[in-house]
Amino acid sequence: MMQHRIFWPLALVAASIGTFGLTAVAQTPEPPARITTSGKPSAATTQDLEQLRQTMDEQNRLAQKRLDQIEQQNQELVRQLRAAEDQLSQAEQQIDQHSDAATPQVAALQAAVSSLQSTQKAAAAYLEQQKKLDPERNFPSALRYRGVTIVPGGFFAAEALYRSHAENADINTSWASIPWDAQTMSHLSEFRASARQTRLSLRASGPAGSATITGYFETDFLASGTGASEQQTNGYSNRVRQMWGRVQFPNGWTFAGGQMWSLLTVNRVGIENLTEYAPGLVDGTILPGFDYARQTSFRVTKNFASYRTTAAFSAENAATVGVTPANVPAAITAVLSGLATTGTGIMANTTYSTNVAPDLIAKLAFDPRFGHFEVKAIGRTFRDRLVSTAKIPGKNNTLLDGSFGAAAYLPVFTNKVSYLAEAMWGADGRYGATGTDVIVEPNGALSAEKSIHGITGIEVHPTSRFDGYAYGSEEYLPRDYGYGLKTINNSNCFAEATYSCSASLKAMETGAAGFWYRFYKGPSGTVQFGMDYVYALKEAWSGVGGAPRGIDNVMESSFRYYLP
Repeated sequence: MMQHRIFWPLALVAASIGTFGLTAVAQTPEPPARITTSGKPSAATTQDLEQLRQTMDEQNRLAQKRLDQIEQQNQELVRQLRAAEDQLSQAEQQIDQHSDAATPQVAALQAAVSSLQSTQKAAAAYLEQQKKLDPERNFPSALRYRGVTIVPGGFFAAEALYRSHAENADINTSWASIPWDAQTMSHLSEFRASARQTRLSLRASGPAGSATITGYFETDFLASGTGASEQQTNGYSNRVRQMWGRVQFPNGWTFAGGQMWSLLTVNRVGIENLTEYAPGLVDGTILPGFDYARQTSFRVTKNFASYRTTAAFSAENAATVGVTPANVPAAITAVLSGLATTGTGIMANTTYSTNVAPDLIAKLAFDPRFGHFEVKAIGRTFRDRLVSTAKIPGKNNTLLDGSFGAAAYLPVFTNKVSYLAEAMWGADGRYGATGTDVIVEPNGALSAEKSIHGITGIEVHPTSRFDGYAYGSEEYLPRDYGYGLKTINNSNCFAEATYSCSASLKAMETGAAGFWYRFYKGPSGTVQFGMDYVYALKEAWSGVGGAPRGIDNVMESSFRYYLP
């Protein structure tokens, strides 16, 4: 812009010079020619020549004057041109000076612009994050209290069941108590509605240095019905399902203690608490063949992430379920103690065994990309006592035994189908449905009942709303000393009027199928409905008169609202 302003005067100067030059040339007169009447020029007189000379002198004087004026104008224009050149040079110097002086300012300005751009990007990212956090603000998934994250959980349930052969039991079916065919209860069907499986939980977790500490509590309302009645108020009390604390370290070590699912229970992945697997059955006691317990234990777990392997060891509260066969003399049964002892104080009205030591359980789990596999073993200590009498010296009988097994849980077909298989063999009776750990020998000593437990099943998840499942399971108890005696009298096991039966249980077989359908799953929780059908067959060892059996057909339904 400054250069344009300087060159405009120069152009005007050049145009002015050209104009004055042309004017001077155009105004120079030629001497007039005298013309006669004949058309020919006449001879010039002296007067004419003098006049012409004076005219020419005057014109020359005027022309010289104009030339002097033009010269002065040219000098003025040259002066203006030089002044313009000086101004141009000064302007260029000023431009250079301003450019040099502006370099730090430009750099600062560029830095400021870059900072503003970074701030703008950060602001945009923050706004985007805030948009994502809006659902969390409106529907928080957890509560915060002094650095602790608290997550409520559980569900509210309205459930109903039908049994073709009555047990007078709630939603928890006692599979081993299914009546034999000749029992009176076998001739009665049973309908029952219940909300007692409603479950509430609370999980609290927070950092402790580099570790994470977690506490978990879970309860339902399936406690003993002492004092409750279905006649009017159905006032059942709640019970503790789980109540434990845990410390997890970043190096893979975990320590946990409290009432929790036994380490013997199958996991979906790894071995950590809250990863336990349970079949999808509505029934609260799951199925025979699936080994589990919820009891107080102390557990140590080590995760080897690079090997996709987890190892764990636990010491868990012990209990012993014993059976005294008919061939044990009355003199022995009269002084037998320790297997079924009535508790005192807060344990009054409850039957306990007097235990020697905790159950010791070890498990090794593998989690390759295509599923979950585990091998496990349990060591147990059993004991009873013969009370000292005049004829029988007092004696403690102690037995060490255990069991081992394996399990697999395989999500296949892009997690649309899952497969379960578990099997255990050994003295793990109470961890199953038939619940027989030891057999009392005729001399009062103990023999471990080496039962076989197994379950297999398929679960399908075709959509996010629907789950279907089908399971088959069995528990088998072999003959052992007096257990399953062929000489036992089973003849009164087949008539209702004269019913009196002490047949030994041989096997429990079940087949189950059912589904769950979720009507809604979102920020407000989950609403779902489920139904299942279970066929249960109870078989006895044959004795005199044959082998009784019991069959039950159980249909169950559940409507649940799960907390988010």
